Amino acid sequence: MPASPRPVASGRRRPLPAAVALTLAVIGGVALPFAFAPIEWWPLAPLALLALFAALQEQTPRRALLLGWLFGVGYHGIGVNWVYHSLHLFGAAVAPLAVALTVLFVFVMTVFPAIGAWLWVRVAGTSGRPVLGAWVFAAIWTLGELARGKIMGGFPWILAGYSQTSGPLGALAPVGGVYGIGFLLVAASALALPVLSGTGRVRVGSGLALGGIVASGFAATLYTPSTPVGEPLRVRLVQANIPQEMKFSRERLERSLGLFTALTRERSLDDIDLVVWPETAIPTYFERVDEALAPFVAEMDGQGVEVLSGGFHREGDDVWNSVRQLGGERALYRKRHLVPFGEYMPLRFVLDWFARFIDIPMSDLSEGRGPHVPLDVAGVRIGMSICYEDVYGEEMRALLPASTVLVNVSNDAWFGDSFAPHQHEQKARMRAREFARPLVRVTNTGVSSSIRPDGSVVARIAHDTQGILDVEVQPRDGATLYARTGNWPVFLVALAVLLSGWSTRHGGKRRRASGA
Repeated sequence: MPASPRPVASGRRRPLPAAVALTLAVIGGVALPFAFAPIEWWPLAPLALLALFAALQEQTPRRALLLGWLFGVGYHGIGVNWVYHSLHLFGAAVAPLAVALTVLFVFVMTVFPAIGAWLWVRVAGTSGRPVLGAWVFAAIWTLGELARGKIMGGFPWILAGYSQTSGPLGALAPVGGVYGIGFLLVAASALALPVLSGTGRVRVGSGLALGGIVASGFAATLYTPSTPVGEPLRVRLVQANIPQEMKFSRERLERSLGLFTALTRERSLDDIDLVVWPETAIPTYFERVDEALAPFVAEMDGQGVEVLSGGFHREGDDVWNSVRQLGGERALYRKRHLVPFGEYMPLRFVLDWFARFIDIPMSDLSEGRGPHVPLDVAGVRIGMSICYEDVYGEEMRALLPASTVLVNVSNDAWFGDSFAPHQHEQKARMRAREFARPLVRVTNTGVSSSIRPDGSVVARIAHDTQGILDVEVQPRDGATLYARTGNWPVFLVALAVLLSGWSTRHGGKRRRASGA
């Protein structure tokens, strides 16, 4: 007798046709970068993630690997293609080498969504439990992002949660940080599939879970973890817009200093407490310009105005990318989290040959060590960060709750005219939300801005513009839940969800094998 047809498990559906699944993965990956700055169409993020999740349904692990990889090519190929600008335009790498290295970098980044898609199919793709499967998908995505933020110093750029900086889930930043937002965003995106295509209890259960996530975002707006303290700080941001290729030119050093001092004096300083110059505004050792700047510093001290400037601090053979108070007590902050290849060479014993093809000034720097404490300047405790450091919320927690104002200086000229300067500002806005602190960021070529504790921008100096901006900043005290706990809660929850999905999958296999 012919074998009877094999029954189809309840809730199972056929996989999408290959062409449709591939198209969804590609479109989702290409769309996702536009949810981030400067476009900030935040609804694209849940739609893009939903497209990937829909494409993965009932796929084989091998096909899922391909779908995740294609999604990653669009996601990172568009989202971080500014790496080319850094390597070619400003790192002096020849164009073919810069292209090859950018492609290699993007392909490395695609490993995370590719492995994540493969793992989801292995753990929950055919479990027949759509709601659990959605949460497992979010857990795997989040654990991948956490790993990406740690491996070889980390690259936590365009994380899913950043797309919601201005979205309804952004209010959860002081509770769970950018990773917590990302976890709930991906879960909500995946839960939308059974809401749209499920039946009966599955649709109700996923709908309730989705509604709970949306409600949590609105409820978080009632959370007020910080309060004003002391008098407002009046700050002048100075953006000189000096091209990167000219910045480290010796013959232009005097002109650069003259430009920064002239911009500082451009308007009356009577109502200014603090002036901030960007990262490497002094593109040499502080000691080399102390004498030249002495008259300017004396003038500022006489008016009761403090000046913070980026530059390089040297002791013996060690050189630090630093920020220093030019007058007063000369408070100093040394950058702690260096950029691989830009400020130091990772795995130097293997990759030293690579440095011969790229010429980045001041690219063999020392790492700042010791307690991470705020600078006491202008009567305010300032939590200082330099450039790339403000993408690491977990590390900036060390500055809280002592810091009442956050200041970041950067030199985003390395990114050229790309999405990156705007993406970087978006990360600063997320840090302000996570810690419920005002944040002032000053860059060489833009975007310089004053950011409220809710992540909204008070005012900014546009990219590729020279100018100054005077703002009033209200210091705040108190510690957010995220500042107290960091990324541990979301890591543990994501891990527990993944293990639950794994246990459910293998428990079902054992029951079927035993005939239960």
